Amino acid sequence: MLANGFDKTTTLQIADRAGVSIGSLYQYFPNKRALLAAIVRRHVGGVVDATVAACQSMHGKPIEEMCATVMTVFVDAKTRRPDISRALYLPTAAIDGDAIVKEESSRCAQAIHDMLITASNAKFEQPQVVSSVLVASIVGPTRATIEAGGNKSTFDRLKLHLTALCVGYLKEVSKQ
Repeated sequence: MLANGFDKTTTLQIADRAGVSIGSLYQYFPNKRALLAAIVRRHVGGVVDATVAACQSMHGKPIEEMCATVMTVFVDAKTRRPDISRALYLPTAAIDGDAIVKEESSRCAQAIHDMLITASNAKFEQPQVVSSVLVASIVGPTRATIEAGGNKSTFDRLKLHLTALCVGYLKEVSKQ
């Protein structure tokens, strides 16, 4: 799929590449769209799992440390294989990938919410809204950077910019 795109890749090619029979592939996935949905769910879920773990490890810390850690973990997880991230952006409409991303984004926002309410140097009037804004603020620029063909240097700068963005936002909306 990385080389030929979703539409030009056949289930026979996928089975061959995976080293399984076409029958075995169809035993688990009724069609190519179901397979793609599973790939997207696994990829996005892995990014969110890493982000949730980072959030949990930051409970009780200052917002500056929270932001630096979460931005680093999120961007690193998303850009570990930027070619895969880039390839999965295009065909997700064919499988209602937005629903998968929305579900996983909610899980990520909840973890950020749970982390933010423990911040040692800030209190938030509407932490659920704040966490949703943070998720939206990091997903868009990360996707844009990946789609633009970013490299390690670009991704490292992205982490610094996202951290500054998030810290500034959190300081602005904090009650302390």
